[in-house]
Formats: sequence, structure tokens, C-alpha cells
Amino acid sequence: MNRIKELREERQLTTRALEDKIGMHHAVISNYENEKRDMPTSALKTFSKFFEVSIDYLLYNSSFCIYALYKEGNFYFAIRDDYYRELKEKKYIYFDNNNHRCIDINSLIGVGKSNNILGIFEEFTRINKAEALFANGKPSDDEIRALDDEITEIELNRLLVKQIKDAIR
Repeated sequence: MNRIKELREERQLTTRALEDKIGMHHAVISNYENEKRDMPTSALKTFSKFFEVSIDYLLYNSSFCIYALYKEGNFYFAIRDDYYRELKEKKYIYFDNNNHRCIDINSLIGVGKSNNILGIFEEFTRINKAEALFANGKPSDDEIRALDDEITEIELNRLLVKQIKDAIR
């Protein structure tokens, strides 16, 4: 199945409803979905932004790069396709009123709704990056500063979730 169609149907949109949201004629959308027409870069960017996925994901170059918003922290997570489907099936993924794909991380981790666990994820990412730097020998001062300053995407996967659950127990 074409990923554009799959993503459109996931949001329960018709091609005409998608036309209203992104300003692309429904017949053009249909041609892309049915692979009767190649997508130019501008269309790929439009679909990527609207559906919150990477262009690589749209082109089947990668199963990684579905983004879900953690609303309590206003932070996007990059999720592998297979794990995303599992999270969706277990109802940890939902769409908000603005049609953003959201992830209920607090329920996933099993902590109270009032807890904001974004800091834990950021720290795990920072630790993993630091370990990678030290594995290659002593990092330079510039590498350490870059590590401190960098805000990164966080890959959400089963291992990271298990590590966080273990850490908060």
C-alpha cells in the first residue's frame, strides 16, 4: 500500500479533506497515491510535514522516522515503523484536535499523568551520546560543549522504554 494513502487513512481523511488541509488538488493526491505520477520534492516536503514523517519514510527508504509529539513536553520522538504500529495497537498513539500524532508516554511507561518524564529521555539520550564519544577515546572540549548544547531527536524503542522503566522503579 502506498504510504501517502496509508497515512491519510490513518487520520481518517478523504482525498478531498486532505486537499483542504494541504492545498493540493484531490486528483493530484490520488495520482500520487496510485503511483500514476511521481512526486516532486515540493510534494514530498508537503506530505512529510503534514503527516509528521520523514521523506525517507514516504519513499520506503527507511522504516524509521515516524514522529509523535509528547504534548506535555512539546517534544517529538522518532519511532520505528514496527514499534509505532505496536504502540498504536495498544492505544498509546492518538491524534489531537489539530491532527498531530501524539504519544501518551506516561501511560506507556506507567507513571502518573502529572509527571513530565521528558527530562529522563533527554538524559538517556545525553548519556548514550556521551558513551559513544568516550568509546572513541577522550572527547575534545568542543565535542563536550556540542553535547551539552545539542537538542536532539530521541529514538523511542523497546530497549529505551525498558531502561526508563527500570530507572524509575
